[in-house]
Amino acid sequence: MLRAVIADLNRLLPGNGFRSVKNSHLKREGTMNSNVMETALGSCQLFQGLDQGQLKLLMETSTQRRFSSGETVYERGEESGGTFALIASGRISVIAHNDFVLNEIGPGEIIGEVGVTTPQERRTVTIRATEPTEIWEWRLDTLMEEIPGLVKGLKDLAWKRMKYWNE
Repeated sequence: MLRAVIADLNRLLPGNGFRSVKNSHLKREGTMNSNVMETALGSCQLFQGLDQGQLKLLMETSTQRRFSSGETVYERGEESGGTFALIASGRISVIAHNDFVLNEIGPGEIIGEVGVTTPQERRTVTIRATEPTEIWEWRLDTLMEEIPGLVKGLKDLAWKRMKYWNE
Protein backbone atom coordinates (compact mmCIF):
# COMPACT_ATOMS: atom_id res chain seq x y z
CA MET A 1 0.00 0.00 0.00
CA LEU A 2 2.85 2.43 0.76
CA ARG A 3 4.28 1.88 -2.71
CA ALA A 4 0.92 2.94 -4.17
CA VAL A 5 0.91 6.11 -2.06
CA ILE A 6 4.46 6.96 -3.16
CA ALA A 7 3.53 6.30 -6.78
CA ASP A 8 0.49 8.60 -6.40
CA LEU A 9 2.67 11.36 -4.98
CA ASN A 10 5.12 11.00 -7.85
CA ARG A 11 2.25 11.38 -10.35
CA LEU A 12 0.56 14.28 -8.55
CA LEU A 13 3.58 16.42 -7.75
CA PRO A 14 6.01 17.73 -10.38
CA GLY A 15 9.71 16.89 -10.12
CA ASN A 16 11.72 13.82 -9.26
CA GLY A 17 11.70 13.55 -5.47
CA PHE A 18 11.76 15.55 -2.28
CA ARG A 19 14.19 18.09 -0.90
CA SER A 20 14.33 19.24 2.69
CA VAL A 21 13.29 22.72 3.70
CA LYS A 22 13.62 23.24 7.46
CA ASN A 23 10.34 24.24 9.13
CA SER A 24 8.23 23.80 5.99
CA HIS A 25 6.59 20.98 4.09
CA LEU A 26 8.55 18.55 1.94
CA LYS A 27 9.23 20.04 -1.46
CA ARG A 28 9.75 18.02 -4.62
CA GLU A 29 13.25 18.13 -6.08
CA GLY A 30 16.08 15.63 -6.47
CA THR A 31 15.46 12.00 -5.52
CA MET A 32 13.84 10.82 -2.31
CA ASN A 33 14.63 7.26 -1.41
CA SER A 34 11.12 5.81 -1.46
CA ASN A 35 12.41 2.59 0.10
CA VAL A 36 13.53 4.51 3.19
CA MET A 37 10.15 6.24 3.44
CA GLU A 38 8.25 3.02 2.91
CA THR A 39 10.32 1.12 5.46
CA ALA A 40 10.11 3.84 8.11
CA LEU A 41 6.36 4.44 7.83
CA GLY A 42 5.65 0.72 7.53
CA SER A 43 7.69 -0.17 10.60
CA CYS A 44 6.13 2.50 12.82
CA GLN A 45 3.43 1.02 15.04
CA LEU A 46 1.71 4.42 15.36
CA PHE A 47 0.96 4.50 11.63
CA GLN A 48 -0.04 0.86 11.13
CA GLY A 49 -3.65 0.49 10.03
CA LEU A 50 -3.85 3.90 8.35
CA ASP A 51 -5.57 4.06 4.99
CA GLN A 52 -3.96 5.26 1.76
CA GLY A 53 -5.30 8.81 2.12
CA GLN A 54 -3.93 9.14 5.64
CA LEU A 55 -0.50 7.84 4.59
CA LYS A 56 -0.52 10.28 1.69
CA LEU A 57 -1.30 13.12 4.11
CA LEU A 58 1.65 12.10 6.28
CA MET A 59 3.98 12.20 3.29
CA GLU A 60 2.64 15.51 1.99
CA THR A 61 2.79 17.36 5.31
CA SER A 62 6.07 16.15 6.77
CA THR A 63 9.20 18.23 7.14
CA GLN A 64 12.36 16.31 6.40
CA ARG A 65 15.28 17.20 8.69
CA ARG A 66 18.84 15.83 8.75
CA PHE A 67 21.30 15.83 11.64
CA SER A 68 24.99 15.00 11.93
CA SER A 69 26.35 12.71 14.62
CA GLY A 70 26.37 14.56 17.95
CA GLU A 71 23.82 17.16 16.84
CA THR A 72 20.84 17.84 19.12
CA VAL A 73 17.43 17.17 17.58
CA TYR A 74 15.29 18.25 20.56
CA GLU A 75 16.54 19.89 23.77
CA ARG A 76 15.03 19.15 27.18
CA GLY A 77 12.88 22.10 28.31
CA GLU A 78 12.37 23.70 24.90
CA GLU A 79 8.84 24.26 23.57
CA SER A 80 7.59 21.43 21.39
CA GLY A 81 5.97 23.78 18.88
CA GLY A 82 3.27 21.14 18.49
CA THR A 83 5.63 18.83 16.61
CA PHE A 84 6.61 15.17 16.78
CA ALA A 85 8.72 13.13 14.39
CA LEU A 86 9.52 9.72 12.96
CA ILE A 87 13.12 8.57 12.72
CA ALA A 88 13.57 7.65 9.06
CA SER A 89 17.24 6.65 9.26
CA GLY A 90 20.12 6.80 11.72
CA ARG A 91 20.13 6.46 15.50
CA ILE A 92 19.48 8.82 18.36
CA SER A 93 20.08 8.82 22.10
CA VAL A 94 17.32 9.74 24.55
CA ILE A 95 19.08 11.65 27.32
CA ALA A 96 17.71 12.52 30.79
CA HIS A 97 18.41 15.74 32.69
CA ASN A 98 21.51 14.24 34.36
CA ASP A 99 23.06 13.26 30.98
CA PHE A 100 22.06 9.64 31.60
CA VAL A 101 21.22 7.86 28.32
CA LEU A 102 17.77 6.35 28.81
CA ASN A 103 17.61 4.60 25.47
CA GLU A 104 18.98 4.54 21.95
CA ILE A 105 16.40 4.24 19.17
CA GLY A 106 16.36 4.18 15.39
CA PRO A 107 14.26 3.95 12.24
CA GLY A 108 10.52 3.53 12.68
CA GLU A 109 10.51 5.09 16.17
CA ILE A 110 8.55 8.21 17.13
CA ILE A 111 10.18 11.07 19.04
CA GLY A 112 8.61 14.16 20.62
CA GLU A 113 5.43 12.40 21.71
CA VAL A 114 5.54 13.61 25.32
CA GLY A 115 6.08 17.29 24.52
CA VAL A 116 3.32 17.35 21.94
CA THR A 117 0.68 15.66 24.15
CA THR A 118 1.18 17.36 27.52
CA PRO A 119 -0.33 20.69 28.60
CA GLN A 120 3.16 22.17 29.18
CA GLU A 121 4.14 21.44 25.55
CA ARG A 122 7.82 21.14 26.55
CA ARG A 123 10.44 18.56 25.66
CA THR A 124 11.10 16.29 28.64
CA VAL A 125 14.34 14.74 27.39
CA THR A 126 17.15 15.69 25.04
CA ILE A 127 17.27 13.81 21.74
CA ARG A 128 20.73 13.66 20.14
CA ALA A 129 21.86 11.99 16.91
CA THR A 130 24.54 9.33 17.48
CA GLU A 131 25.13 8.96 13.75
CA PRO A 132 23.87 10.81 10.67
CA THR A 133 20.10 10.82 11.16
CA GLU A 134 17.06 11.82 9.14
CA ILE A 135 13.65 12.50 10.69
CA TRP A 136 10.25 13.42 9.29
CA GLU A 137 8.47 15.91 11.49
CA TRP A 138 4.80 16.86 11.67
CA ARG A 139 2.68 19.48 13.36
CA LEU A 140 0.04 17.57 15.29
CA ASP A 141 -2.67 20.17 14.61
CA THR A 142 -2.41 19.56 10.84
CA LEU A 143 -3.13 15.84 11.25
CA MET A 144 -5.69 15.52 14.07
CA GLU A 145 -8.82 15.93 11.95
CA GLU A 146 -7.80 13.47 9.24
CA ILE A 147 -6.18 10.93 11.58
CA PRO A 148 -8.44 10.98 14.66
CA GLY A 149 -6.67 8.18 16.57
CA LEU A 150 -3.28 9.89 16.34
CA VAL A 151 -3.50 11.86 19.61
CA LYS A 152 -4.51 8.74 21.55
CA GLY A 153 -1.67 6.77 19.95
CA LEU A 154 0.86 9.47 20.83
CA LYS A 155 -0.45 9.69 24.41
CA ASP A 156 -0.30 5.90 24.79
CA LEU A 157 3.30 5.90 23.53
CA ALA A 158 4.23 8.78 25.85
CA TRP A 159 2.72 6.99 28.84
CA LYS A 160 4.47 3.71 27.97
CA ARG A 161 7.87 5.41 27.61
CA MET A 162 7.54 7.51 30.76
CA LYS A 163 6.57 4.41 32.73
CA TYR A 164 9.56 2.50 31.31
CA TRP A 165 12.02 5.35 32.03
CA ASN A 166 10.81 5.68 35.62
CA GLU A 167 11.21 1.97 36.45
